Amino acid sequence: MTESDRATVFATGMATIDRAAALRAGSVPVPRKVILWIIVGFAVLGLGGIVAEKLIGNAGVGALISTPVTTLAGTGTPASGASSGTAPSAPVPANAPAINASPSAVIGLTHLASKPAPAVSLQNQAGAPWTLADDKGKVVVLTFFNAECDDICPVLAQEITEADRLLGARRDDVDFVVVNTDPLETSLAPTPPALTQTGLAGLPNFTFLDGSLTDLSGVWKRYGVTVALDNTNRVITHNDVMDFINPAGALKLSASPFANENTLGIYSLQPAIIHTFAQGVANSATSLVHGAS
Repeated sequence: MTESDRATVFATGMATIDRAAALRAGSVPVPRKVILWIIVGFAVLGLGGIVAEKLIGNAGVGALISTPVTTLAGTGTPASGASSGTAPSAPVPANAPAINASPSAVIGLTHLASKPAPAVSLQNQAGAPWTLADDKGKVVVLTFFNAECDDICPVLAQEITEADRLLGARRDDVDFVVVNTDPLETSLAPTPPALTQTGLAGLPNFTFLDGSLTDLSGVWKRYGVTVALDNTNRVITHNDVMDFINPAGALKLSASPFANENTLGIYSLQPAIIHTFAQGVANSATSLVHGAS
C-alpha cells in the first residue's frame, strides 16, 4: 500500500479496494474437464431428443404428425390382374355410368381369367375366425368399406340389402362379405356402425371382417385395395372394389362400386341407380350359382 493510501486509511477509517485483486481472489477456476463434460452432456441430450423422436415416430405418433398422407396398402398386383405400380396417395372413385345403362354396365362388371381367389383369414363380427376357404360351396360377394361407415358404406349397404332381396331363395347360396378398410378402427367390436347403422346385422348371409392392421393390410393388398390416411385431419380414403368368387373358390368377376360425396363427406346415390346396381350384383351372383361364368 502506498503512503497516500495509508494516509487515506487513517483519515477515513476505510481501506481502498484493489478491484483487480478482488476479482482474482473471488473467482474460482473451473477445471477444463468440467467444461468438457458439460459440452458432452448437452450433446448427449440433443442426440437423445432426436433418438426419442425417431422412436415415437416408429410407434406411430411422430409419423402421424409429420406425414400428410400415408398409403397403407394397395401397392401390389390387384386380385383382378390389373397392372401393378405405385399406389396413389388418394384413391380416385369410379366414374358413375349413364343412368339408363344396363345392370352389368352400372356395376362395371368385368369377367376375369379364372384363378383361385386370394386368401382371406380374419375375424367375423362375433370375433370368430373366418377364412375364405371355409366358405367354399357358396358364391362369395366380397367388398370393402369402413367399420365406422363414414365412406361409401351407406350406399353399398343399401345395394347389398337390395341385392339380397332380389336373390330370393338363391340367397342361401350367396354370402356377402365386407372387409374393414379403417386402419384407425381395427378392434373386434361385435356391433360396429357398419352393421348397426345399416341394418346389415339383420342379414343372415352377411359377414363383416376385421382383424389386426397387419392382417387387414395383407387382404387389402391381395385384392388391390389402396387405403390412404390423411394424418392432418384423420380422413381415410380408399378405392372401391367388389369381387365375385364362385363356389369352387375361383375369382370370376369384379365390379366397381361408386357413390356421390358431398362437401360434408356424406355419400349418397339416387335410389334408381342403387336399385340397378343391386340388380347387377344379384344377376352376377346368380350366374355363378348356376355355373354360367
